[in-house]
Amino acid sequence: MNITAAPLNIKLPKLVGVKSICTLMESCSAIRQSSGDVMIDCSDVVHIDPLGMTVLVAALESVDGNRRISMPWLSTSITSYLARMDFFERISVDSVNIPNHQRNDQSGSLLEITLLRDSASAEEVADKLATAVVGLIVGRAPKPVDFDSGDSEFEQYYVPIRYSLSELVENALTHARREGRFGASVWIASQYYQRGIVHISVVDDGCGFLATLANHPEVKSKTHAGSILAALKPRVSCNRDAGPFSPTVNQGVGLTTTVKISKASGGEVHIVSGDSLYFDSGAKEIKRSERIRPLTNQWNGVVISATFDRNKLPGIRISDLLPNDDFVANDTSVGIAFNFID
Repeated sequence: MNITAAPLNIKLPKLVGVKSICTLMESCSAIRQSSGDVMIDCSDVVHIDPLGMTVLVAALESVDGNRRISMPWLSTSITSYLARMDFFERISVDSVNIPNHQRNDQSGSLLEITLLRDSASAEEVADKLATAVVGLIVGRAPKPVDFDSGDSEFEQYYVPIRYSLSELVENALTHARREGRFGASVWIASQYYQRGIVHISVVDDGCGFLATLANHPEVKSKTHAGSILAALKPRVSCNRDAGPFSPTVNQGVGLTTTVKISKASGGEVHIVSGDSLYFDSGAKEIKRSERIRPLTNQWNGVVISATFDRNKLPGIRISDLLPNDDFVANDTSVGIAFNFID
């Protein structure tokens, strides 16, 4: 233990997540770069969204066991919510009274924060997620998918949503572990809000888009910003060149299609890689190149946040947003966690 390392003191904002994304990324990057104890002042926190949860837990899990983490003045309600989402599952935090929840079976509507280290562990979570999402969208209880039943209403939403999220998560796993970062992980969380908004967040601590796409012809500017813009194009981020021993191959349409579904439903997208932030609120007057902002601290990895208006999804032909030659009905390579609170 380095006893001379200065402690890191940071203060979280009132709204931890998309509403404070630049400040949040700066603080969490500082946590990952620190070498002493970490003290996080939570006295102002009244809300934390999926992006806030996943980025913060990814940063705190990088703190080795010889250093102390404290989160003083975290409210009882926020503590209870984070505990229910397994935020404290793999980290030891001082100054927090973590409650013991009685876990009722809510498999059809709630999944806690999920840490992914391999594709195989993601498949079962993906099935539960997609079934729960579609059950809520079409207004009926979730049930196992049966592609031979002719259940077109269920398939219309379940299959394309699961496929696009499968690609998104598989892409995060494969790209995060390139350039020698074989131990990189992916944290995923989501929240459904009463007003109909579904918010998902996928965070990894890998090498970022630039390291894996720098030599791709679509990367016009060899910068983090340029690599994000390139990754938003179909097939650019596929891993077909990962080699014959790669366990999975994705088509590189997960990020593109997820963004399309989000925008079609009136949602917002935020993407961080390295020292750059991309945001898209659907405003047509803003050019794609103008949706990039610089970040003070660099995040080694990729952060993807997307929201969807669940009430508008039934009016969208989601399958039309997928490239026809890539759509595979029985794809099973997704893992993600959703939390639905009525």
